[in-house]
This record gives sequence, structure tokens and C-alpha cells, in this order.
Amino acid sequence: MITNRDLDVIGLPSLPAPAPPRDDDATVFELVREAPPYRDGWVLLCRRRGRITWSMPLAPRGAAPRVRPAVAQAVAVRVLTEQGVFVSGWNQVDPVDPGDDTPHFVARRPVGATALPV
Repeated sequence: MITNRDLDVIGLPSLPAPAPPRDDDATVFELVREAPPYRDGWVLLCRRRGRITWSMPLAPRGAAPRVRPAVAQAVAVRVLTEQGVFVSGWNQVDPVDPGDDTPHFVARRPVGATALPV
């Protein structure tokens, strides 16, 4: 662990520069509650360049259909952390389909911290 005293010794100019944006910055993680007739609960989606590359139902991990969005978000953060992805929060966005009223969230990821060190 680096302490404030260590930072004084290191000095800010000697810290490494932030990494340049990578190709995976185009990756977006979405959290949606499945609409009827499925109602299997919350689902975590990974989109790369607009296409869904994988999805994971979160009901088996604790995000059943009737849990509040905050609970589903916490479960999704835990799943993404296990994958090495750091999420700083969630933004609620409008659904893709105009008639869809299911909650839809997109993960906020800080710039320069796309993944946790493993």
C-alpha cells in the first residue's frame, strides 16, 4: 500500500502517465430487467461496438425479478468486479424500444481505470 509519505518521496512527476485509450473503451455494460413474458429477472449485457457479445442472468446471483434496481446494480458490480471490470456507478437511460417500460442502466467506468489489477 502506498501512503502519503511514500507519495512525498516518489513525487508526482515520477508517477506513470495514464494509459492511452484502448479498444475496449468501446465496451458498454448494461443492466436491464427482462420484460414480460420472460420475467426471469435482471440481466447484465456486454456490448462491444453496439453488438451484444455476452449476457448473464443475475437472478441466480441475487437479482430476482422483483428486487429494487439498487440491489440489481450491486449484484452487477460484484459480477463485473469478478471479471476485472471497475464500475463507479450506473446511469439510467431510456429503453431502446419506445413501448418498453423496463428499467435500463448503463455502467459508468472512470477514464483510465477500465479494469482492476488481478
